[in-house]
Amino acid sequence: MKTHRSSLRHFTKWTEQVGIEDLNNLDGRAIQRYLTWRAEEAPTSVDHLAPKSEKTQIDITRKFVEYCETIDAVRAGLHEQILPFRVKEADEVRDEMLEMDRIKEILDYLETYHYASRDHIIWALLAESGFRIGALHSLDVSDFDPDNRTLRLRYRPETETSLKNDRGSERLVGLIRDGTVEALQAYIDDQRVSATDEYGREPLLTTRNGRVARSTIRKTVYRWSCPQALGDECSHDDSMTSSDAWRCTNNACPHMVRAGVITHLLRADVPVDYVSDRCDVSPAVIRTHYDGRSESERMEARSRAIAEKLAN
Repeated sequence: MKTHRSSLRHFTKWTEQVGIEDLNNLDGRAIQRYLTWRAEEAPTSVDHLAPKSEKTQIDITRKFVEYCETIDAVRAGLHEQILPFRVKEADEVRDEMLEMDRIKEILDYLETYHYASRDHIIWALLAESGFRIGALHSLDVSDFDPDNRTLRLRYRPETETSLKNDRGSERLVGLIRDGTVEALQAYIDDQRVSATDEYGREPLLTTRNGRVARSTIRKTVYRWSCPQALGDECSHDDSMTSSDAWRCTNNACPHMVRAGVITHLLRADVPVDYVSDRCDVSPAVIRTHYDGRSESERMEARSRAIAEKLAN
């Protein structure tokens, strides 16, 4: 019962945030936006709901919408558009981090064979910054400053791009790799589909219909993290083609890429506070959920920091 109350409080908060005052205005697309928000932006103690928790939230939402149908609060049959969430065994046992070496392999492949494509830019920005999917989805062309090598993250819920911690997630992110700045400019100049969204904004990542969907960004991560995408052997169904490699059970989710980037920064002795500011995650959450270093790696990092301080 406590879980149901908590879930419905989140639903109420979301409807207030997006301006839905009448449940009759709910449709399948709106519910999907809510479920994405619930999994990626609403959690406070973790960055993304675990698969089992996400399944619980979807099941509760489905039952709530079904109840609303019985009292004519929403249109009949709406709950059928909320597809059941099946937790794959792989989601429960696979590592929660994609190592930076593998991220670099994928990025090198895209730089070589798909330079300045949308897929290349998605991976380049994730590898550079450890962005959440919501942050990447929110970017406009005007948020990129090539002269100062920065991206500006802005909270704009009124035009359907929000950030996890609302205005607290707004920040200026420096692009360190020369290759990222050059590829991003090349993408904007030559490869980006010229489009505006329904609010007249110019999204950075586009399709012919406007701003790219979060689900498309997610599929891009799934697809290129599948071993077969880079020509490696994979244990998935032999009938699976490269175009549907995003369904592979050996791929990585965006959260795993983010965890790999954060762990890479920590292994490079970047102070936790710097990582916290750059990646918009508290030091406590970093230590609890993102620090993939071994006990000996953490000990060696502390020893180096202490030795450096004593030497000065």
